[in-house]
Amino acid sequence: MSWRDLDDFVARVHAKLDPPVGQGRLTEYGDMDFLTPEEVAVIRPAAVLFGVIPRREGPTALLTLRPDTMADHAGQVALPGGKVDPLDLDEVAAALREAHEEVGIAPKDVDVLGKGAPYITGTRYRITPVIGLLPHDFIPVPEPGEVAAVFETPLEFLMNTENHTTGHAFYKGQNRTYYEMPHNGYRIWGVTAGIIRRLYQTLYESD
Repeated sequence: MSWRDLDDFVARVHAKLDPPVGQGRLTEYGDMDFLTPEEVAVIRPAAVLFGVIPRREGPTALLTLRPDTMADHAGQVALPGGKVDPLDLDEVAAALREAHEEVGIAPKDVDVLGKGAPYITGTRYRITPVIGLLPHDFIPVPEPGEVAAVFETPLEFLMNTENHTTGHAFYKGQNRTYYEMPHNGYRIWGVTAGIIRRLYQTLYESD
């Protein structure tokens, strides 16, 4: 993916995703079928930052590896983020705050482009992906208590369906199909891969 392709990606985000501020129009999706009505009633809002870095060799997306000690999704690849706290203005503020805490990116240094469709998880979170551009020379400063590793994956790889494979699991008494995007020794799968897959579909399959 070249610099020109990055310009196209940004233009598609502006045109097809929800704006950073205000009510979204994109339909939520995810693992609702695995939740009981009682669980749906107590879904908690959360947000993640899909941070794109315009590196010289091509744009990349910033990803993290969660420590094995985390209560939810331990040891899995994730996007920087977490639950929306009462003091957060909205999902964008939550994503920027969490990204600052986890990988050291200052909120003022993120050019927020838009918001993707919310993903409902089997662990009762409604995760809003916030898409933003990071500085080309960004160097992460991971918080060891929240992040086991920080790495980058080419945007060209993530936005290519040839790299989107499917896996199967038995979860909460039901068969489940999920996406995987293994790259450079990291297994990008589950919720994170689902968010990336829907982002691709919204941006590139709706022409």
